[in-house]
Amino acid sequence: ATTTMATVDSETRRKANLRVLQRIDSNIVDLAITATHVVLYEYSLTKKTWEKKNVEGSLFVTKRSDAPRFKLIVLNRNSTDNLEVPITSTFQMQVRDPYMIIRDSSNGNNQAIRGIWFHDGKERDSVASYLENVVKSLVKIEEMEKAHPPPPSFASVETKQQSSGSSNADAGAALLAALTTGSKSSQTQSTTAGDTNEAKQSTASATSSAAGANQQNLVLDKKNLQLSLLSLIQDERFLDLIHAQYLKVVNSRAARQQKDGK
Repeated sequence: ATTTMATVDSETRRKANLRVLQRIDSNIVDLAITATHVVLYEYSLTKKTWEKKNVEGSLFVTKRSDAPRFKLIVLNRNSTDNLEVPITSTFQMQVRDPYMIIRDSSNGNNQAIRGIWFHDGKERDSVASYLENVVKSLVKIEEMEKAHPPPPSFASVETKQQSSGSSNADAGAALLAALTTGSKSSQTQSTTAGDTNEAKQSTASATSSAAGANQQNLVLDKKNLQLSLLSLIQDERFLDLIHAQYLKVVNSRAARQQKDGK
């Protein structure tokens, strides 16, 4: 009972923190990792010492719906001046006890060396490890995109969104249509009558959304398909399409298992 209450309290606190952060940045969609209490320091190049700044409070690494996909935020207890640091491929970080030292070279002239002191050293190590993995992934994606530029139809998605209102959801629907059409017969054999109708409706919907797409764009080699998905995965609407298909598979499987159990 105690464990259950602790879990409920933790989830309630997480949701409350998420709401607060979303008032600061409406593009925040989730919390990746947190630390209970930190204090911000900044290294003075002239004095060669660490100077304490008027920023301390809880630290959050957040997930966002657009670029940058991750952001480090310290909710300042001393004032409304919070620390907000975008996590990009140029983000630099290292742990030097008792600090986690950070610098983002994408800020141009504003390349301040900051040290974040953590009340709990284990939390510092967890946050540092998480950020290190995020940056490695971002660097790898950028390297792949430079080495193998995506096809024009996908590389220009964001430009089309701004100039003509085109949507990544169309490209996502096109991919889904191709995948769903290819597996239609196997779906029909493995689902109940109700699930089959639902799958057909989903296929029709995805195909309709992709009606304006050039069929040739759907014929991608393995590398271009990977790069296209890396680009599309950053769009919430495309994720909604994928998630909807995932839920249908899960619900269908659960229904079959329940039926078999009877």
